[in-house]
Amino acid sequence: MSKSSSQKKERVILAMLFAVLMVLIFFFGGLIVQTYREYKHFKARETRIETKLTQARKEFEQKEAYLAQMLEDPEFLERVVRERLGYARPDELLFRFNDE
Repeated sequence: MSKSSSQKKERVILAMLFAVLMVLIFFFGGLIVQTYREYKHFKARETRIETKLTQARKEFEQKEAYLAQMLEDPEFLERVVRERLGYARPDELLFRFNDE
Protein backbone atom coordinates (compact mmCIF):
# COMPACT_ATOMS: atom_id res chain seq x y z
CA MET A 1 0.00 0.00 0.00
CA SER A 2 1.15 3.48 -0.75
CA LYS A 3 1.16 6.54 1.42
CA SER A 4 -1.70 8.18 -0.44
CA SER A 5 -3.87 5.10 -0.04
CA SER A 6 -3.28 4.95 3.72
CA GLN A 7 -3.84 8.71 4.01
CA LYS A 8 -7.18 8.32 2.20
CA LYS A 9 -8.18 5.56 4.62
CA GLU A 10 -7.19 7.74 7.59
CA ARG A 11 -9.23 10.62 6.20
CA VAL A 12 -12.24 8.36 5.62
CA ILE A 13 -11.94 7.02 9.17
CA LEU A 14 -11.58 10.56 10.54
CA ALA A 15 -14.59 11.69 8.51
CA MET A 16 -16.64 8.76 9.82
CA LEU A 17 -15.55 9.46 13.40
CA PHE A 18 -16.45 13.12 12.92
CA ALA A 19 -19.87 12.12 11.55
CA VAL A 20 -20.46 9.78 14.50
CA LEU A 21 -19.36 12.53 16.87
CA MET A 22 -21.79 14.98 15.26
CA VAL A 23 -24.65 12.46 15.49
CA LEU A 24 -23.87 11.90 19.17
CA ILE A 25 -23.72 15.65 19.81
CA PHE A 26 -27.12 16.18 18.15
CA PHE A 27 -28.62 13.20 19.97
CA PHE A 28 -27.46 14.27 23.42
CA GLY A 29 -28.23 17.91 22.65
CA GLY A 30 -31.80 16.88 21.83
CA LEU A 31 -32.02 14.95 25.09
CA ILE A 32 -30.79 17.97 27.02
CA VAL A 33 -33.31 20.27 25.34
CA GLN A 34 -36.15 17.81 26.00
CA THR A 35 -35.10 17.42 29.63
CA TYR A 36 -34.97 21.19 30.06
CA ARG A 37 -38.48 21.56 28.61
CA GLU A 38 -39.77 18.91 30.99
CA TYR A 39 -38.04 20.69 33.86
CA LYS A 40 -39.73 23.99 32.93
CA HIS A 41 -43.09 22.21 32.65
CA PHE A 42 -42.73 20.61 36.08
CA LYS A 43 -41.56 23.88 37.64
CA ALA A 44 -44.65 25.66 36.29
CA ARG A 45 -46.84 22.82 37.54
CA GLU A 46 -45.17 22.98 40.96
CA THR A 47 -45.84 26.72 41.13
CA ARG A 48 -49.53 26.22 40.26
CA ILE A 49 -49.90 23.47 42.86
CA GLU A 50 -48.16 25.55 45.53
CA THR A 51 -50.52 28.44 44.76
CA LYS A 52 -53.53 26.14 45.13
CA LEU A 53 -52.10 24.75 48.37
CA THR A 54 -51.59 28.24 49.77
CA GLN A 55 -55.15 29.18 48.83
CA ALA A 56 -56.52 25.97 50.40
CA ARG A 57 -54.59 26.67 53.61
CA LYS A 58 -56.00 30.21 53.80
CA GLU A 59 -59.51 28.85 53.24
CA PHE A 60 -58.97 26.24 55.92
CA GLU A 61 -57.73 28.85 58.41
CA GLN A 62 -60.78 31.04 57.70
CA LYS A 63 -63.16 28.13 58.18
CA GLU A 64 -61.35 27.06 61.31
CA ALA A 65 -61.64 30.60 62.72
CA TYR A 66 -65.34 30.67 61.78
CA LEU A 67 -65.92 27.36 63.56
CA ALA A 68 -64.00 28.51 66.62
CA GLN A 69 -66.08 31.68 66.73
CA MET A 70 -69.27 29.64 66.47
CA LEU A 71 -68.17 27.40 69.33
CA GLU A 72 -66.92 30.20 71.57
CA ASP A 73 -69.31 33.10 70.90
CA PRO A 74 -72.97 32.32 71.63
CA GLU A 75 -74.18 35.64 70.17
CA PHE A 76 -72.42 34.91 66.88
CA LEU A 77 -73.87 31.39 66.86
CA GLU A 78 -77.37 32.74 67.43
CA ARG A 79 -77.00 35.31 64.65
CA VAL A 80 -75.78 32.63 62.21
CA VAL A 81 -78.63 30.27 63.10
CA ARG A 82 -81.18 33.04 62.67
CA GLU A 83 -79.79 34.23 59.33
CA ARG A 84 -79.03 30.92 57.70
CA LEU A 85 -81.71 28.66 59.09
CA GLY A 86 -84.41 31.23 59.66
CA TYR A 87 -84.94 30.29 63.30
CA ALA A 88 -86.70 32.61 65.69
CA ARG A 89 -87.53 32.59 69.35
CA PRO A 90 -90.99 31.36 70.29
CA ASP A 91 -92.23 34.89 71.07
CA GLU A 92 -90.92 36.44 67.83
CA LEU A 93 -92.70 36.92 64.54
CA LEU A 94 -90.73 36.65 61.29
CA PHE A 95 -91.58 38.40 58.05
CA ARG A 96 -90.16 36.96 54.84
CA PHE A 97 -90.16 38.95 51.64
CA ASN A 98 -89.58 37.76 48.08
CA ASP A 99 -86.50 39.16 46.39
CA GLU A 100 -88.51 40.18 43.31
